Amino acid sequence: MDVVYRPVKLINREVLDTFRCLPIAEKPDGTKLADKRLLGHDKDIVATATKNADVLSKAFQELAKAFAAGNRCRLIVPINSFSLASNEGATLIVQAMKELDKSLYAAVITELIEMPTSLNLDMLGDMTVPILPFFDKYLAEPRPISNKDDFTMYSNCNYFGVSLNMEAFNEGGDAAVGLLTEFWAEATKSRLKVVIQGVKDQAIVDKAQQYEVFALDGPIIGADKETLI
Repeated sequence: MDVVYRPVKLINREVLDTFRCLPIAEKPDGTKLADKRLLGHDKDIVATATKNADVLSKAFQELAKAFAAGNRCRLIVPINSFSLASNEGATLIVQAMKELDKSLYAAVITELIEMPTSLNLDMLGDMTVPILPFFDKYLAEPRPISNKDDFTMYSNCNYFGVSLNMEAFNEGGDAAVGLLTEFWAEATKSRLKVVIQGVKDQAIVDKAQQYEVFALDGPIIGADKETLI
């Protein structure tokens, strides 16, 4: 599976030197779709982990090339939680992480995606353990925010923030702003930073700046790149 790199704007930085790694696939009409949901599981843990490990491996190779070329950047990489649901799956993910030189660990933020509906603190801790020897910045995409208890779990497991993917919802205009506001309020209660993804509208950018969210990305911020060099 090929990958692209989406520029991420940190609220306190003008330079776009953080990128989010996304798998990319060709749609039937020939256009390209870049979306972390392409890593969605199909009830086969090993197949999901194999696909996810391939994305990580390609992203880490690109990150190493970028640093070798003198480009200093940070990379957010997706890890499907179901990839870590068995020893076999977790081993594949760990093998991919071991491909990255230790000197580059600090340049990586992991984002756990597609959380199980029955998630609890012990499960989240078990998912996080394989990542601990490699990276120290963890981001998570919670299930829909009607399940608000999940937010506290992330802060209790030392996650620094949570992400909201606007592309996963059909809302626009005031409804989209309302969704962002509710998400931000719940995250703030749990002392978590907020990352907003897939932003297309200026109204979302304005509200995100008002709330001082940690970061945001999407077409309005910058186009996807095929390379970090």
